[in-house]
Amino acid sequence: MDIPLKKYTGIILQVMLMYGFYWIGTWVQSILHLPLTGSIVGMLLLFIVIQLGWIRISWGDEGSSWLQSHLQLLFIPPTVGIINHFDFFTANTILLVLGLTLSTLVTCLLSAKISEWLMAWKSSHQGKKEANPCQHSSSEWE
Repeated sequence: MDIPLKKYTGIILQVMLMYGFYWIGTWVQSILHLPLTGSIVGMLLLFIVIQLGWIRISWGDEGSSWLQSHLQLLFIPPTVGIINHFDFFTANTILLVLGLTLSTLVTCLLSAKISEWLMAWKSSHQGKKEANPCQHSSSEWE
């Protein structure tokens, strides 16, 4: 049985890198008392670092693929929590269904409005780029 040690070491290091950003995000959130969870802050920090070019997105490809392929295992603890507190869910069924429905509708409406705004912004900026002729004459490029 041939185990590709280099591949699994890379995956472990990539997952540790992502976990490190989670830990840093949790630390920043607790220090600054931000209204976001530490995982969201860490994800935003990772996004910023990738956008600045300090980390290449390819450095996390195998680790993120591995996490996505094992994602169903990560949902086991919340499922066990629901089973342990089933009496809470049965007592508040109407409120939970109403909250889920309302939050889903708000999310859909906000997504639609943001998409409309982005499409209008993109089309207005594309029109400006096409309307501005090139300042150089063809003789300058020859």
